[in-house]
Amino acid sequence: MKAPAKDTDRYWEDVEEGETWTVEDARTVTEADIINFAGVSGDFHPAVVSKPYAEEKFGGLIAHGHLIVTLTESIVADLNPKAFTYGHDSVRFPNTTMVDDTLTAHREVVNTKIHDDDFGRVDYQYKAENQDNDTVCVFEHLTLVDRRSVD
Repeated sequence: MKAPAKDTDRYWEDVEEGETWTVEDARTVTEADIINFAGVSGDFHPAVVSKPYAEEKFGGLIAHGHLIVTLTESIVADLNPKAFTYGHDSVRFPNTTMVDDTLTAHREVVNTKIHDDDFGRVDYQYKAENQDNDTVCVFEHLTLVDRRSVD
């Protein structure tokens, strides 16, 4: 079932397992994205900043894996003011993301459960694919979401 919207204001009780959200051809990764992320993260591995090295090893500059996590989540994340990040699990990069790859992002609610009296937990499975339908990133995003008052 498709999620009601990308940006919602929902309590934990309003989120259902199986909800999905996909944005096709959402974002093209640029060299500027990669260089800016290197500056912010401090990750200057030659695969992401040295054209000669990256050309020899990968055929061109590749994107930082965590840049792709960030872009994927920003494309389809629910900006729910009642929710916040609890963590990320099982982050994998099955294929490299190159400069000029265009991402399609998918999100699915895969688990909901009570966390405590104040919060429920919602686990999302994310996947990003490039324009060739190669999976470039998969991960789980764990969130805590306000529960309605239990009196």
